[in-house]
Amino acid sequence: MAKLLLKYEGVTLSSYKLEGERVSIGRLAENDIQLDDPAISGQHACITIEPSAYLESIKEFHLEDLSSTNGTRVNDEKIKRVLLKHGDSIQIGKHLFIFDSEQVEDMERTAIYIPGDE
Repeated sequence: MAKLLLKYEGVTLSSYKLEGERVSIGRLAENDIQLDDPAISGQHACITIEPSAYLESIKEFHLEDLSSTNGTRVNDEKIKRVLLKHGDSIQIGKHLFIFDSEQVEDMERTAIYIPGDE
């Protein structure tokens, strides 16, 4: 199961499972992931979880900033909405998360041969 790992100086402080169809992140108590930080909006961001259109057993995780005051960054880039990839770093306020898809080990490298005109 995919998860967000809350990190500080390389040490994992918490792990949050990403399950269901939507995971909300923000300062308010009704969020799935509540972060006590005045730099974080009440409803700061969310992750939507959808089946892949191409691979039956794979899920896609989209992180969306919900018009927060201070923004959301993925790999040091400010985002509105982005498809998360294994190992992405997510900065929300002073909190740094690492996205762990747990799908990487199940994937095998695939090569596609397309015959050319000979």
